[in-house]
Amino acid sequence: MRRLIALFAILVLFLAACGNDDESGGEADPEPTATEEPAPVSTPAPVDDSPAETPGDEEPAPDPVEESTPIPVEEPTPIPISTAEPVERPEPVDFSNPAFTSDDKLSTAGLGSMFFGMTPDEAGQALPTLWTGGPDDGTPRCYLLAPANGPSGVVVTIYNSSIERVDVTNPSITTRSGASVGSTEAQLHELFGERLVVTPYADGSGNSIQFVPQDEPDVDYRVIWETDGTSVTSMRAGRLPAVAPAEPCT
Repeated sequence: MRRLIALFAILVLFLAACGNDDESGGEADPEPTATEEPAPVSTPAPVDDSPAETPGDEEPAPDPVEESTPIPVEEPTPIPISTAEPVERPEPVDFSNPAFTSDDKLSTAGLGSMFFGMTPDEAGQALPTLWTGGPDDGTPRCYLLAPANGPSGVVVTIYNSSIERVDVTNPSITTRSGASVGSTEAQLHELFGERLVVTPYADGSGNSIQFVPQDEPDVDYRVIWETDGTSVTSMRAGRLPAVAPAEPCT
C-alpha cells in the first residue's frame, strides 16, 4: 500500500515538471479581451393607429339630456263640509196679480215687459205669469197662449217658437198714445195722422187701420186696429208676417 502511494506521488511530480517546460518555451498566451456585451435592441414605440385629428375639427358635444317633465299630481277633491246655515230658497211667485194692467202699454215692441222675439218661458219670467193653451190649440209652428192670471182679452201668438203677436180686446189696455178698444177712427187719425194706412173691409162693415213705423229698424212691425166703421173693436201688435192676418195663425 505504501508503495502505491509513493508511486502515485512520483507520477504527479513528473507530470508537473513536464507541464512547466511547455508553458515557458511556447508563445505567450493572448491577453484576455473584454467580453463584448451585445448592443441593446431598441424597443419599437407603440404605434398609434387612431386617425389624426384635422385642425379645426372639434369633438362633437354630447347630446343634451332632456329633463323629464314631472307628472302633475292631482290634488284630491275636497269633500264638501255640510253647514248648519239654512239654505235660502227663492220666494214663490205671486200669480194673484194680473200679468197685464192698465200700466202696460201696447207698442210695436210688445206689451209691457213682454217683447216680440221672446220665448214663452222668457216672457213668463218677465211678467211673471203661467201660460194656458199651447200647441194643441194650433200647429207646432203657430199656436196661442193666454196668461193664466189674466186679464181676459189678451191672447199671445207663438210663431216659430217665439212671441210674434198679441191681440187685445180688453179696453183697459191702451197704446202709448192712449188709443184703445172703444177709441174712434177720428181719434186714431188725430193721434197718428199720415202714418196710418186704412184698408176698408170688402163687405163695407168696417176698416183695418195700420200704424206703419217710419224708422228703418221697425219697418216689419205694426200696430193694427179693427173697427166697425166708427170705433175700434180690437187691436193687435206684432211683427210681420204673423201680425198681418185678421185672425192669428191663419
